[in-house]
Amino acid sequence: MSVSDDVGAWSRWRSQDLAESLVSSRSVFAFAAITVLSIAWQMRWGTIPDTSWLTTVCERMLSGERLYSQIHETNPPFSVWLYLPPVAAARMLGVAPEILVQAWTYLAALIGLLFSGAIIKRAGFTETRLLFALGPAFYAMLVIFPGNVFSEREHIGIALFMPLLALHAWRARKEASTQPSSGLAGLAGLSGGALLLIKPYYAIMVLAPALLVAAHRRSLRPVFALEHWVIGGVCIAYLAAVTLIYPEFLRDVYPQLADVYAQERIFLPIVACYGITCWCLPLLIWWLWPTGRFPELAAIALAASIAGLFPLFYQAKGWTYHAYPTIFYAIATILCLLALPRSERQPVWLLSRIGVPPRALVLVGVAAAFLPYSTVEQTDYVLADAIRAATDRPTVALISPDLSAGHPLSRMVDGQFVSTHVSDWLGAYSLDLSRRAALSGDASEAARYQAIMVRYAESKREEFERLRPDVIIFQDDGPWTRQLIERFGFDAILARYRVLAEDKRLRIYLRNDYVRPSP
Repeated sequence: MSVSDDVGAWSRWRSQDLAESLVSSRSVFAFAAITVLSIAWQMRWGTIPDTSWLTTVCERMLSGERLYSQIHETNPPFSVWLYLPPVAAARMLGVAPEILVQAWTYLAALIGLLFSGAIIKRAGFTETRLLFALGPAFYAMLVIFPGNVFSEREHIGIALFMPLLALHAWRARKEASTQPSSGLAGLAGLSGGALLLIKPYYAIMVLAPALLVAAHRRSLRPVFALEHWVIGGVCIAYLAAVTLIYPEFLRDVYPQLADVYAQERIFLPIVACYGITCWCLPLLIWWLWPTGRFPELAAIALAASIAGLFPLFYQAKGWTYHAYPTIFYAIATILCLLALPRSERQPVWLLSRIGVPPRALVLVGVAAAFLPYSTVEQTDYVLADAIRAATDRPTVALISPDLSAGHPLSRMVDGQFVSTHVSDWLGAYSLDLSRRAALSGDASEAARYQAIMVRYAESKREEFERLRPDVIIFQDDGPWTRQLIERFGFDAILARYRVLAEDKRLRIYLRNDYVRPSP
């Protein structure tokens, strides 16, 4: 080789190294800017209701109360354990747990994204460089796009699930020169398994990509890969731990959830809320899908997105965090397709005629998908200020089937939420199911659900009389609150309180004989 060849090779190497350095520097700056923007953006919501309640559950557990007996939680234990580390650390450091819970969520997003990037780089995908350039877009999808579901269990779980899908894509590569190491596969299995511990029916989001890999490779070996054995082992160990530590969940709570909570289903609102998204994103994917090759990363993300529709309709509640897994991975599919060479995309005659660039269409699609996550339902700060002005660390109870009526308001006023149940969902759902059964002519089912409602209402009345909370957050729900007042003596209980403040949604009661403690 001549000197000129050596100089040329060295120059190309230096140019490539400089380009990678510039991309890396820009990415770090972009990640920092997105984090700052996300923190400012998240202040529109503060701590969301579910996370606020689970933070309260963790604090009460750390104070010695027992889950599923003294604290009635509808989710499996891992949903609580997920937030225990930041809440425990906050207690040790003497800071507000909300701060560390938010930081915990950012940490999960960064771990999921960086671990996925490491796997993709080792796998040697042809689109790796362009995909890394889109890293800030993936990060924005994890910390800005979630909006009103930021720090939900599914939000954290989906972030940690990304490395497992990257590993699936690696295994789908027929031309891969190397295969994942055992350590890498084990770590990806541990990371991805968190989503199944949150809710077991997300197992379909593991199964669907694994079957796609098996079909593409025409071998069942990927289905029995090490990462799946790790996930299976973790799930078995978790089930054993739940059985030993919290037998009440499997014995009492889960049957009640299946009998009452799971029976309240809505389907039309799901279609109405996510219909535009479910039409727009698949169309974008079709437009960008390459011809003549199998895009492993995009295909695996698409399989996970389609599989995520099953939990959304199975739960049938229509809440935005239930739709987040399927929407996130649909957009991840689009980003993976954008990293492919333009020459491999399908030519779309109409778009080429009007000169619409693919990235503009992607922005339109993402904006449409973001709409459900952009709504704000903040607690009225006037109510919080009124409670803080009249009390000091009050005990708080809730009369409402809506969790968001009491959370995060009870924490905003530095209150101690003393009720066993997060809300009155059990009583309200049982009342509704009883009426529906009566209308359908099923007298025995109507009587059974009526009995559940009566037991709950009577236990709630006994709890209020025993605990005498300083503050009651009241939301008039119509049938349920009328039952409490007219049949179960809550008119007499509320007579011992005065109205402290109210808005269009909530009314705040303060106990008549409450005396604010001296500083």
